[in-house]
Amino acid sequence: MIQAMYSGISGMKAFKSSLDVIGNNIANTNTVGYKAGRATFKEMLAQTLTSGSAPSENRGGVNASQLGLGVVMGSIDTNDSQGSMTATGRNTDLAIEGNGLFALGGGDKVAYTRDGSFTLDGQYNLVSSSSGLKVLGWAADLTTGEIDTSKPVTGNSGIRIPIGSLSVARQTSQIDLAGNLDASADVGDADDVVPLKFDIYDSLGLTHEMRVEFKKVAADATWEYKVFCPDVDATNAVYTGNISFDSHGYSTLDKIDLAFNFTTDTGSVEPLVATLNTANLSQLKGTSTANLSYQDGLQLGTLESFSIDKTGEVVGTFTNGSTRTLGQIALAKFNNPAGLTKTGSNLYAESPNSGSASLGIPGESSLGQIDSGYLEASNVDLAAEFANMIVAQRGFQANSRIITTADEVLQELVSLKR
Repeated sequence: MIQAMYSGISGMKAFKSSLDVIGNNIANTNTVGYKAGRATFKEMLAQTLTSGSAPSENRGGVNASQLGLGVVMGSIDTNDSQGSMTATGRNTDLAIEGNGLFALGGGDKVAYTRDGSFTLDGQYNLVSSSSGLKVLGWAADLTTGEIDTSKPVTGNSGIRIPIGSLSVARQTSQIDLAGNLDASADVGDADDVVPLKFDIYDSLGLTHEMRVEFKKVAADATWEYKVFCPDVDATNAVYTGNISFDSHGYSTLDKIDLAFNFTTDTGSVEPLVATLNTANLSQLKGTSTANLSYQDGLQLGTLESFSIDKTGEVVGTFTNGSTRTLGQIALAKFNNPAGLTKTGSNLYAESPNSGSASLGIPGESSLGQIDSGYLEASNVDLAAEFANMIVAQRGFQANSRIITTADEVLQELVSLKR
């Protein structure tokens, strides 16, 4: 009877721990990125009353008689299934769709989480809203936008998004002209000159006016072009030459190489080297429609917004309409993610049984993708948790009855002496 009491006590302890797990799951129903726990039991020990014997020629084998000595908590497993996506509308809120965890750094330490509720701190670092740890990844070269993902990610490899403080400009290097020059224009007639005027930009983002004039100079479809840039020469054309067209009206001159040298009073000291593309000009009978179709220069612009795509690439948008890559968020994967150690604040740490973290780009090497503007909800199933709670409660009550019944039997034994 004494052993039955101890078995009942062990059962009450086990179900009490199970209720603790269930209570924690229910308490974290609305915790971002929370993964539900599951309690499992195992038999404590078994006392062998009689040993088993092997079959013989004249007699069959006999099984051992063993008496269980109670129950203990076997494990508390983590359910790594995907939680549902909750839309937030904030581009710094990120959810992982698939495998992987965000890596967060603070000095020499690295933590991991599925909680993607991030924000920008006072120094424009992308950080966790709850812990303040930096979101780790690869920073881009702010001049070229290039990212070297071969560099190791450390606890200081944060993502910085300097809204309003990062400025860019792009020197014009390509100028495309397109349209028609009227084949019926009179040779040398000033009224039939086709003027084009547009802006180009130097390496400092300063604006310079540029003019191109076309005038028919020969009846064999030859036109003279003149290129003006007042900031280089206020009076005369900087470049002149001829452009001709074949029998089908197509230009025989594909491009004109330009180089403008400004003074410190008019622009950048760095020469503006550009290609004027004329391959898309035609000479057909009809209205002259030649004009600028494209130029790749940009004036000064500051970073005003950013977006994060499914691969974790952070792309900034500037006030001049340009875009540039600012960084690449990394995701971590483990051989055994269920073996990670919970450290509080929705954070995990490596353990001997989780394996080492392997960081990579979202969407590659079995890593999941990132959804910006969403958060991953807890994967707690309330209906299942309440059912498990009832089972644990009844199990606790049943084990308490074992103690009561064993006590009553012992009382009867004591009463035999009377």
